[in-house]
Amino acid sequence: MLQRRQNPICAYCKGVRGLCGAKICPILLKQTLNFRMPRYSKKSIDGHSINVLVGEYNYPNVRFGSISSFNVISGDPEEWAKKRLDFSDILKTRIWTIYAFKRNLIKRVPQIDDPLGQITISYKPVNVEVRLKKEPRFRIHLDPQIPPFGASSILEKIFIEDNIYAPRKVENAVEEDVKAAIIVPELYRHGISYYYLQRLLSAGLLGRKFRRKLVPTRWSITATDSILSEFFIKSIRYAKEIEDAGLYFWEYLGNKYYIILIPNRFWSMEMFEIWLPKSVWLPKYSRPVVIRIYEDYTGKPNKMDGGYYAIKKSILEFLYKRRRKAAALAIRIITPNYIAPVGSWQIRESVKLALECGSVIKGEYKYLIRLMLKKEPVLEQIGMIRSSWLLKRLAIKSLDRFLASD
Repeated sequence: MLQRRQNPICAYCKGVRGLCGAKICPILLKQTLNFRMPRYSKKSIDGHSINVLVGEYNYPNVRFGSISSFNVISGDPEEWAKKRLDFSDILKTRIWTIYAFKRNLIKRVPQIDDPLGQITISYKPVNVEVRLKKEPRFRIHLDPQIPPFGASSILEKIFIEDNIYAPRKVENAVEEDVKAAIIVPELYRHGISYYYLQRLLSAGLLGRKFRRKLVPTRWSITATDSILSEFFIKSIRYAKEIEDAGLYFWEYLGNKYYIILIPNRFWSMEMFEIWLPKSVWLPKYSRPVVIRIYEDYTGKPNKMDGGYYAIKKSILEFLYKRRRKAAALAIRIITPNYIAPVGSWQIRESVKLALECGSVIKGEYKYLIRLMLKKEPVLEQIGMIRSSWLLKRLAIKSLDRFLASD
């Protein structure tokens, strides 16, 4: 059964869209069985609540609860990426987490004086006592968008044992009746972190009060990327172009990222996501599978994809902070060393670190592309130059360049 379902469609599905018709992804199920899980037979757990999670199954009656760590505080994705934690480091800490949930209609958002509301709005992890209706079931949960967690069970009661701290700006935002598209960039400008904003949005604590609802975490991640990206595009619309094209590179968790920023009068972007044979979604396939997404100055991509939005957000954030604009060509190559999905955070943080570390080389963008093709023969194999929307677009002369050449 597992072998029969191995085909290129898995790279597009990534275990979440159910394109093969299976209710549970066979590849992810097989991977989860390979991990040795801890045993824990108690129904009461003392630990640190580090996040909240909203499921999407059975929408609009979804699972909503706290993810708590009862061994070590595992930090946040920014730390993991900066320290270059490998799969074993990440899974060692995330195995010792438990998702204690209850069923919630999406319109029943938590109040900030409720335990789950306080956990959501707390800027730092808080000490909690979690009481469960059943003994927790340990099975590592892997997802292309969400960081892994180790166990799950139905929540009976949760007690907070710490004082809660939330920035004053966040407290005011929760009370305000303002669109999420306005308040999220405003909080970002005041130094509120991306992952904190995404949590508030998922729990339904931001936006117009009459429209607030729980948003499945996977959706809220892409929504936060999209809202911030739109804000960045508007902010750099009249900025100066970057002076020289630059090639940026980062490698992490079996993923290679190449970013080429190209001087251009308008923002535009194209992503090539290349899954190599024997990578996580193609264990039995012999050819690379390519996912290609692009957008022009409107900021509207031709396809929806969480990984694309994660890359886009980090590139635009880099340009926003430098008050510059450019066109961007992003290449993500997924090798067989990417043994299991651990969440889109590794995409977002890898691109961010690649750009912050500076360009590997600068020069004319066609020269940079030739260097990249020489470094990665698979790009020649898939015909990247021939199929690229962005490169064709850049080859078209603007009116002023056309008149100047006459």
